[in-house]
Amino acid sequence: MIEVKNLSFVYSPKTPFTTQALFDINLKIETGDFFGIIGSTGAGKSTLVSHFNALTKVQKNSGAVLVDDMDLSAKKVDLKKLRSKVGMVFQYPEHQLFADTVLKDVMFGPKNLGLDKAECETRAKNAIELVGLNFAEIAERSPFELSGGQKRRVAIAGVIAMQPEILILDEPTAGLDPKGKREIMELVLRIKQSCPTVVMISHNMDEISEYCNKIAVLKNGRVMGVFSPRELFGSEELLNNCGVELPLVTELAVKLNALGVSVDKSVLTEAELFEQIKKAGNYA
Repeated sequence: MIEVKNLSFVYSPKTPFTTQALFDINLKIETGDFFGIIGSTGAGKSTLVSHFNALTKVQKNSGAVLVDDMDLSAKKVDLKKLRSKVGMVFQYPEHQLFADTVLKDVMFGPKNLGLDKAECETRAKNAIELVGLNFAEIAERSPFELSGGQKRRVAIAGVIAMQPEILILDEPTAGLDPKGKREIMELVLRIKQSCPTVVMISHNMDEISEYCNKIAVLKNGRVMGVFSPRELFGSEELLNNCGVELPLVTELAVKLNALGVSVDKSVLTEAELFEQIKKAGNYA
């Protein structure tokens, strides 16, 4: 679905402010993946994913990005086709709301695809309902009158109304409380039923470990490796080499072992840890 070949990227080339953000990146993201991308601030995560729908263009002689049959390093790229295929939800997407009603805001993407008004309205209605909002109650309201959580849902609806096959999420739960984080991740899982491939940047290792089947670790603009959650979080050597922290639930399992409670230190979810504690205590 997405293949990155020897991709490098330089900001402000041939100026005193030249900064290389990516170095010879190679990745393959397959249809159906829930693909996590992690790394410290400045590792190159957002720069990398912004190439996937050509918000950042592949620089000359700096590698290639392939999305299905589309070569994004080509001189001419069909941006309408690409952006109907790859949807991007930025960090704090509610800051991108602009229209005077929720309906108009969510219709904006489908309208730019050249769809007729009826189709745009149908897609908007379906997207608004998919994100858990009541269309009849909210469609004609100003998005700026909504709560923070509702605004984020409207912004996400605007992306999924374009019916992408690939959804890119840049820190989708940033700034939310624990309840809001859980609700957004449950929403992402619902969206994934119709949008099979999800790519998520996150600093939240609990979300990464619970939801992603593959994890790419970036460090200083380079890919340190692509791992399954158990490969990465089960290896102290990998964690140290990549500069990655444990998910909180895994860290708790490690501390329980240090206190003499024998549980599997590679657990990744609360449910797994709960079962381990039950076994360790011989609880029925």
